[in-house]
Amino acid sequence: MSLTFNDRRQNMRPVNTENLLSSRSRNYGYYPLIKGNKVPPFYLKTENGFAKHLASGSLANETRISIEDFLDNQQPLVIVFIGSANNAVPDIKALKSLQADVKVMGGRLLVLSSIEPKYLRKLLKNQDDLTVFYDRDNAIAELFGLYDVENPLWQWVAGVEEDDLPLPAFYVVTPDRQIVYHHVDYALSVYSHQGYVNQPFVRELLSSVFHTAQQYSYQPLPYRKVV
Repeated sequence: MSLTFNDRRQNMRPVNTENLLSSRSRNYGYYPLIKGNKVPPFYLKTENGFAKHLASGSLANETRISIEDFLDNQQPLVIVFIGSANNAVPDIKALKSLQADVKVMGGRLLVLSSIEPKYLRKLLKNQDDLTVFYDRDNAIAELFGLYDVENPLWQWVAGVEEDDLPLPAFYVVTPDRQIVYHHVDYALSVYSHQGYVNQPFVRELLSSVFHTAQQYSYQPLPYRKVV
């Protein structure tokens, strides 16, 4: 039996106008890596690194460091992408706090920044315990889909003037380069005066680090997954 118009109208659901917005409109035309994706291989030049321990550790004589070098101790890796918007520099205290919490949960932190080295050096003065690398030309951010030179954020976000600003993002990566958690900050809230230390996503990130750390045990490569 066919439904009358009135029957069909009663079965219709209210329209959610949010669903009418394209993902391009919500995401500024960016489609970054997310949970379930695998991080592509990448290298960082040691000359662009700001971490005292790198100069004296096993990577001291290396000119390039791969993501596998950060993962070969079988700990989950938290990768943070951050820049500087409208003269709002990254909150170093917040990054140090995040690093301390990540370490307690069994992981390690890597910060990739689009801020030029001369400014990074000033920001990181006496902060040698943080592992921060200058992401020249946003090369790694582009791999993650967080930057597009042909589609800068200033075209979408009022008040943003920088051509080289990547989308801020936080990732938890397993020793086999699988992304198990992501938070892409489309609201650019990391540049606000409120920061992000107390935002709900930080608790979710740390929980992901903890549970991932429980699945892996340290062993020289190739690693083994504990089942």
